[in-house]
Amino acid sequence: MTQYFVREQRINDMDWHYAVNSFVDMFSNLDFKNGPLFYVIGIVLAGYCCLEGYGIYKMVLGSLGFALGFRIGYFVFSKIGFSGEALLMGETFLGLIVMVVSYRIFLAGVFLAVFQFAIYNLPVYVEAFLKEKTEHSFLITGFIVTVVSLILAYVIARYSVTMTRPVLVCLTAVVGGFAAINFLIDLIPVFPYEVELPPPESVIWLFAKVFLSAAGVGIQGVNEQTGVF
Repeated sequence: MTQYFVREQRINDMDWHYAVNSFVDMFSNLDFKNGPLFYVIGIVLAGYCCLEGYGIYKMVLGSLGFALGFRIGYFVFSKIGFSGEALLMGETFLGLIVMVVSYRIFLAGVFLAVFQFAIYNLPVYVEAFLKEKTEHSFLITGFIVTVVSLILAYVIARYSVTMTRPVLVCLTAVVGGFAAINFLIDLIPVFPYEVELPPPESVIWLFAKVFLSAAGVGIQGVNEQTGVF
């Protein structure tokens, strides 16, 4: 009886090794570039970018924030004598904090960059505009130009932060939508079954790209949603 079970176990092991080796051989011999699998994967990834591009962006940003916070946590808590599990908990804690506030930090960076650019370039145009619109140009002093420029720079920077989500949503939806249809067009010649579809230069494909991009914008939404990030 024992010999029977040993023999069965050996047969099962041989079958398992044969299955693994067959899968590895099949996977290594796949033609990703010229075969349909490459384009199918491209369609899936591009479609996901079209429909969830903003979420992907925030996820990547949060992951980078966690990695940065985790690394900072190592330097901070190791300096104050933490080690082992306590050090790991401290690193994780600080990583989670930076991950949560990473998008807010990104928005603050957008605000500061736009504000700095605007306040550096606006005074010349503000002074020229005010002197052109008023009869008493001697009243347009450097202080007035600076105050008006500061107000305009703040408004522009604030508006840029407000428009961050719509810009990212539209960008990811259009890039993902156009890429998905392009991958589909490239898939047709290498598809194992013959399918009757319009030629690549047909206007139908352009309509499909625009429609999918618009659908991506509608599904993602351009209004900022409340949440942890």
